[in-house]
Amino acid sequence: MNVIVVEAGGPYRCSGAIELCDSDGQVIAPHREAQLCRCGLSQEKPVCDGSHARLESLRESLHAGEVVSAAADGKLRVRTRRDGPLKLDGPCEVRAEDGTVLMRGVETALCRCGQSKRKPFCDGTHRQTGFKAA
Repeated sequence: MNVIVVEAGGPYRCSGAIELCDSDGQVIAPHREAQLCRCGLSQEKPVCDGSHARLESLRESLHAGEVVSAAADGKLRVRTRRDGPLKLDGPCEVRAEDGTVLMRGVETALCRCGQSKRKPFCDGTHRQTGFKAA
């Protein structure tokens, strides 16, 4: 099963059959595990470089998304959207660090600018804040 854990005050911890893709859809690397930035400050986007350690804003309430049945197996493509969210395509489960299931399904978008009001999910705030990914 592909699982993304939203670490309290930290990155998205991803595990499973994951393909990390750039904004053009090109596979950067296949992973079994990855830590991806969700604060918007990493100098190694989309990978976390620990920049979140100087923030308090990631210690927030998390919102639940849709929880539906999804195939437990299969590849999860994590695609960076140009100056936008992490687009998830494929079977996955997004969980809070305490194990609470926030979303189970085959498609969603996770915030990576750190400003969404629906964290960990994208609400489009990156457009208003002018978020730029390297």
